[in-house]
Amino acid sequence: MKKKIVIAFLFILSLSAVQAQLLWKVTGNGLKHPSYLFGTHHLIPIQFLDSVPGLFKSFNDCETVVGEMVMNNIDATAKIQQAAIMPDHQQINELLNDEEYKTVDTELKSVLKFGLKEVSIMNPTLILTMYEMEIYKKLTGFTDDKQSDSYFQLIAEEKDKKVVGLETIDQQIAVLFGNGSLERQANVLVETVRQKNTILKEMIQLNKLYKTGKLDELIALSKGKGNITDMTEEEYANLVDKRNADWMTKLPKLMHESPCFIAVGAMHLGGKNGLIKLLQKEGYKVSPISN
Repeated sequence: MKKKIVIAFLFILSLSAVQAQLLWKVTGNGLKHPSYLFGTHHLIPIQFLDSVPGLFKSFNDCETVVGEMVMNNIDATAKIQQAAIMPDHQQINELLNDEEYKTVDTELKSVLKFGLKEVSIMNPTLILTMYEMEIYKKLTGFTDDKQSDSYFQLIAEEKDKKVVGLETIDQQIAVLFGNGSLERQANVLVETVRQKNTILKEMIQLNKLYKTGKLDELIALSKGKGNITDMTEEEYANLVDKRNADWMTKLPKLMHESPCFIAVGAMHLGGKNGLIKLLQKEGYKVSPISN
C-alpha cells in the first residue's frame, strides 16, 4: 500500500534528453490523425514540462485531452472528502495498538505539526498520503502546488478543447481508499513511519528512474520485494493492470473520434500490461517522441 502512494509521487523535475520516453506518438490502425500518450506525476514543477521535447506541440495538435478523471469537478471534491472518513464512526485508535499509536502520533506531530487526534476519523491511506507528501517536500524543497494532470485540463478548457476522463470519481475513490482493508492500510501507515529513511531512499531512486524515462525499471522497483509496505500482487493489479485494461475499452474510440492528448500516470505506460504494449497489441504504432 505504501508503494501505491509512492506510485502517485513518481513525476519530478528532470532536464535529461531521454525525457522523450515519457511522450509517445500513437498512429496507425486506421487513425486519421496521430494521438499522443504522456506519463504524468502529481508532484512536478510545471516548468519541467518545458524541457520535454515536443510536448506542447503534441498537446496543441490534439482536439481532446484525456485524463484519468476530469479534475475540475466540484462533486468530485465533495465525494473525496466524504470517502476520506472511515465508515461506521471508526477511529484510527481502533486500528492501532498503544505503541503503534504513539509512534505514528509522534512522527506526525514532528512532520505535519498535528497528531492522530486531529485526523482520528480519516482513512489511514489519506493520513499516509499527507505524511509522505510532506516528507517528500522537506526532502526535495518542492513547493509547486500545481499538478501536471490538472494543468493540462485547465489549459484545455482555456483553448476550448474537449476534456474526457477515463474513470468516474467513484472509480477513483475505490482505487484511493478501497485497495486493501482498513487494517491493512493502518499497518502500512505504521511501517512507513518506522521505515522513514528507507522510504525516502526509495522515493529518490524512483525519481531517478522517472527522470531517465526508464519505465519498466520504475515499475519493477515500485512492485517491491514483499515488504509489509509494498503492494501485494492483487493491490498492484487493482491499481494499474485492471485499470489499463478498462481504459483500453475506451481509448481506441476516443482516438478515432479526434486526435487525443492522453495524460495519465507514468506507471500506466510501461510493462507487459502497460498502455504502450496494449495499444501495440491492438495494431497501433506507438513510438517515442524525440528531438
